[in-house]
Amino acid sequence: MSEHAQFMLEKQKLDGFVAQKFKIVGVKEDLSGAWLQFEHPGGETATLHLKTANARKYYATLLIRQGQEQI
Repeated sequence: MSEHAQFMLEKQKLDGFVAQKFKIVGVKEDLSGAWLQFEHPGGETATLHLKTANARKYYATLLIRQGQEQI
C-alpha cells in the first residue's frame, strides 16, 4: 500500500472517531508511530495506532482543535 493510501485510511479512522464524538485523552509516541487513546462521553474507550507521519501531524491538529473547543 502506498504511503498516501495508508495516510488516507488512518485519516478516515480518525475522522470517524471525531464524528462519533470521541475525544483524544492520551497519546503515546514511539518509533513505530503514535498510539492514541480515545474516550466517548458515554464511557466507551478505543485505541488507534497511527504509523504515517502525515496522520501523526493530522491528529495534532485535531488535538489542538479539541483543546480550543474546551475554552
